[in-house]
Amino acid sequence: MQEKFISGVHNYCDRWCERCPFTARCIVYANEQELSEEAKDPTNPAFWENIKKSFEDMLDMLNKTMAELGIEPEEEDKQTKPDTALAAREEHIRKQSMLYATNVEHFFKQNTDIFQQKENELTEQIEEGQPVDIEHLQFFQDAVEVIRWYQFFIPAKTDRAANGLGDRDDPRQGDANGSAKIAMIALERSLGAWEVVRKHLPEKQNEIEELQHQLQHLRTDLADLFPNWRVFHRPGFDDEPEKTMRLDFNLN
Repeated sequence: MQEKFISGVHNYCDRWCERCPFTARCIVYANEQELSEEAKDPTNPAFWENIKKSFEDMLDMLNKTMAELGIEPEEEDKQTKPDTALAAREEHIRKQSMLYATNVEHFFKQNTDIFQQKENELTEQIEEGQPVDIEHLQFFQDAVEVIRWYQFFIPAKTDRAANGLGDRDDPRQGDANGSAKIAMIALERSLGAWEVVRKHLPEKQNEIEELQHQLQHLRTDLADLFPNWRVFHRPGFDDEPEKTMRLDFNLN
């Protein structure tokens, strides 16, 4: 049974199971499907018991891996003096990514009326029998969903990547580089999605371009801190890229 699963495929995905082609080969997804309704409810003790077990399993796996590599736990406690310049760059990139997420939230809250107006216009077109480009509208809806999905995902993965900068991992295949890669993928898809939204909402061009600029600056900072992000190998996704659903909205 275990042979059908891709080892580690869940470690560097975007957690968007509904749009993932590897759910049938992801052990985390399979385990989540087996959870009872009680285990999915945060108000139920079974939920927290499942969380506790997950952490215990993860810690056990970590200890086994460290033992195989000949690493003593005490060694991990011996930290060198932090690089203040690097720490400042880490803090900057964390703040920038969170600022973007906050500004996205502000944009959608401030423009609720505009989105409602667009919906009303569509309803009127349908009621009056006017032709409606459903595919065009679906593309716009997908773009909004992409932006909202990755809104807080980007700062979460950026923070994880920054936390691992001082680790002694393989600079190519280390966790920090993997986190930076999935953050960059989410960032690139968000940039493309914003371009679609900008074309649908020309009256909001300045606000949208400012959000795009924030992402572009964040992309530059990520690439500077993690120059090897492209070479990180994601199990499944980089083995079978033709099966990966693309939602980057790039015209080329």
